[in-house]
Amino acid sequence: MLQYIALATLLATAATGLIILGAWLTRSEVRRARTRHGRHRRLPPTLVFGHVVLAGGTVATWTFFLLTGTRLIAAVAVTFLLLTAVLGFTMLLRWYPTYRTAEPFGTGPGAAHRLPPARNLPLRVVITHGCFALAAAALILTAFISTR
Repeated sequence: MLQYIALATLLATAATGLIILGAWLTRSEVRRARTRHGRHRRLPPTLVFGHVVLAGGTVATWTFFLLTGTRLIAAVAVTFLLLTAVLGFTMLLRWYPTYRTAEPFGTGPGAAHRLPPARNLPLRVVITHGCFALAAAALILTAFISTR
């Protein structure tokens, strides 16, 4: 039963992640976000899509594990999960300082009313995604440890 609850939580994590991905894809100012000195993007496409691909791999392999019951497939799913978590945490660490900035973005009239680019990601959805991700990781790890 725990394995199925883990899958449901994993699917909720994926759903909230897709909302964030949609915001990232549709808001060009988020994709082009750079540091103050313009050296690099906060959330480069390789990081974002790497996280998405690994997350999809986690969902697929965990579902396949539920269908087959093979412990090796569960181990692959846990490996994908851990790699996905590393990339997700990396994105959080790169995004959070941009979100916290209190200085106005841009110059000229109305600059104080514009948000920094990465701040346009939906904060409540990002927090919800993180909570679902932590819960899914805990459930999957617990289910994996308890399988024989």
